Formats: sequence, C-alpha cells, structure tokens
Amino acid sequence: MSGKLRTKEFRKLLVDFGETALECADCQIDDLDFNRFRLHNGYGFQISDSAIEQQAAFTAAALKALGPEIGHAKIIDRALWDFVVAHADKGIPKNEVTLNDALDSIEAKSASVVECFRPCPLVRLPVGVENVSIGPVSIHTAEARIAEFRQINKNFKFAVGKGWALDTIAIGKELGIVTQLPPLMWSISLTVADPLQDQEALWLVDVAVSLLRLTIDADQLGLLAPSVGKLEPHPFIPHDNRNHAFALKQAGGGQLGGMTAANIYELSDAAVSSLNAASCKKKFDQVFNSSASSLGARFYQGCGWLTRGRRSRDRSDRLLYFFTAIEALLSDSDKSAPVIQNISRRAAVLLSDDNKERSEIARSIKSLYGIRSALVHTGSRRAFESDSNNAQIVAELLFQKVWEELDLKMSHQRFCEILGLATFGLTLTKVLKGESQNT
Repeated sequence: MSGKLRTKEFRKLLVDFGETALECADCQIDDLDFNRFRLHNGYGFQISDSAIEQQAAFTAAALKALGPEIGHAKIIDRALWDFVVAHADKGIPKNEVTLNDALDSIEAKSASVVECFRPCPLVRLPVGVENVSIGPVSIHTAEARIAEFRQINKNFKFAVGKGWALDTIAIGKELGIVTQLPPLMWSISLTVADPLQDQEALWLVDVAVSLLRLTIDADQLGLLAPSVGKLEPHPFIPHDNRNHAFALKQAGGGQLGGMTAANIYELSDAAVSSLNAASCKKKFDQVFNSSASSLGARFYQGCGWLTRGRRSRDRSDRLLYFFTAIEALLSDSDKSAPVIQNISRRAAVLLSDDNKERSEIARSIKSLYGIRSALVHTGSRRAFESDSNNAQIVAELLFQKVWEELDLKMSHQRFCEILGLATFGLTLTKVLKGESQNT
C-alpha cells in the first residue's frame, strides 16, 4: 500500500464528507426526492448539495493523488459510501489511525492487484517454448498454465481451444461447463482500478511490443513482422484476413474484396534467448519501474505511442502517434525554448555525428513537424503516406539509439543537457565519454 491518501488534507476531507453524508440519512419516506435518494448497503440517504460538493472535492483530490492508472471516480464513490455506512451507528471517527486505515482501504479498493489474461494472436513462440516475459507482460501457452487454473476452484474446468475466443461450452453431464482457452495468452500483472483494467493492460502490452522490436534483430522476428508503413494488428484481436469492401469506378470496372495476411511476430529461438538475457531483463525493469524524472520514464511513455502508431490505419493518426513518441523522448519542461528547434536538433545529434548530416536531418524533421502542427492546430489532413513512414523511421531510429547506447536510469534533464552539449559540434560518443569520466 503506497499511502498516497494518508495526509491531513484527506483526513479532513473524509471527516467533512462523512459527517455531512450522515446528516442525509435521517429522511422520511414522504419527503423523498428520488433524484437525490441513494440506497447503499441497506441504508437510505437523501443526498444534500453539501454532501455532493464534499464528495466531489474528495474525489477530485484523490484522483489527482492516485493518478489515472488507479484512480477511478466510481470506485472512490463506492468506497466513500462504504465508509459512511460502516460508521452510521456510532458516528464518523476523528482518530488519526482509524482515518488513515479508512483512507488506505479506499486506495486499496481503487487499486486492485491483478494478473489479467488476454488472447495473443500477434506473437508466435517457437516450438517447445512455453513462455517469454517482458517486464510485467508475459506470453504463455495455455497448456503451460492450465493445470494452475484448474486448481483455483474445483468447479472451474478448462480446456485448450483452437480459436482466439474465450469460449464456454457444455460437454455432457460429467464434465459440465468447460471454458476453452486460446492456445496462446498474454499475461499482464498490474495494479489498477477494475474499470481501467482493459485500458492499462493494453498499454503495458503496447510498451512490451515496442521493447520486443527494439531488443530483437529484425531477421529473428519472422517474415511477416510488420515493417515500416505496415499495419500491426491489435495484440488481443485476431486479424480479419477478408476485405469486406468493394468499389465501382465511374469510368467502369471496380475493385472487389480480397485477402490479406496478418503482420505477426514469429519469434525464433534466438529471439527468445535475447529476451531472456539478464542484461535485457535489467533494462526492461529500468523501463517499467523507472523513477518519474528519469530517461526510462520518458522511454516507457514513448514505447507505448510507437505501438499505437504502428497499429493505426490512418496515415494522419500514424504521424501524430509517432511524433507523440518523439516528443515523449526529446521534449523538456523549458517553455521558453522553441520546441521544434530543440527536438529537431536533439534528434539530429542522436542520429548522426556528422555536422552536415545533422543539419539535413534537422531540416527534414522540421518539415515533418510542420505537417504535424497543421494537423493538430488546423485539422489539415494533408499528410502523405511517405510522411507518416518517415516519422516512423525517425522515431524508431531514435528509440533504438537510446535503447542501445544510453543509460535509462539517468535523469531526463541530464539527457537533454548531454544532447545540448553535442549540438556544439561534438560527437555524442565524446560527450558521453566525458560524462562517464566525470561520474
């Protein structure tokens, strides 16, 4: 338990709300306004404006303290009224220890620790390999976990299916109801409010897929791995290989349907070895468990947006996502500095040691940034496919460079300072060497 709500401010907010909420409990049936009536665990409340305002004040502060991953208004709402009902007979406590326990309980209800499973049609493991892990994200064969699942409850019966759906079927009187698992599954360990489980699980998998691409050589990802400009399928939803559209041309003729193969990752034994290497495990930890101000934290954010870019069908969306990844890595908190110039220079320093090449790279990135800005600020959709592809190339090269050559534990501010020093005609290698000697 992190104890993020264990503060004087939250104790006061909780007491103020609790006392006001209990005042709403003494309501007569003849006076009820059913638009304001709440029945919670057998207790009825005629909710006042003051109770609504104080609940909103607590919830807003709690969401800010807990963050978007575990803070959820509906969960906090239910937990607050649980607290009120628990003390309906004796009144709201004022004791600091009791209030802290209540605040811990509210946080615990909002932040469930869970291992969630989703189908994994995006990746294939080599024959004989049962699982691979990338931080809190793992890929398991169903066969490897099925015995464990069967121990959960004697009434739960599992089998391995052939499709990607989680199917429940009835098989005779003896077996009863059987749940068929997909042959390969994502396993995601996370702490999250239950209503946010799908969103956060998908985000962690998105980060993991980009790390997979950064860790493994392209020739070890299989012939169908999505290359630049190719659509990466959703990690949980199987690819539909049928094209359901047709078009008729005014000049005559037309286009009808067609079939497409999924761009999936077919890992080799060498790829699995790379993912299992101790050095990679250490770096995965630096990404998923990074401190808020570190380069690793920005790298983590950018990896998720890289995957969202590869998964988007629309060229304008792809451009935006790839630039979001670039900005996650290279932007800083200095509002006085010109953003485009800073990002283009820093990118150029990472991508080349040659000053002439740096100038050309910076100019190209500024041009792409102009298309991105027109899209964001005026809604213009004048991005060509080549623009989104070039943005992908730049973004992936930048992340590859950082992944292979920089220390993700360093502060992001120091990372920006190092890139700034290198813009004065120095090679990045020389600046990093000097940094190493100074430390």
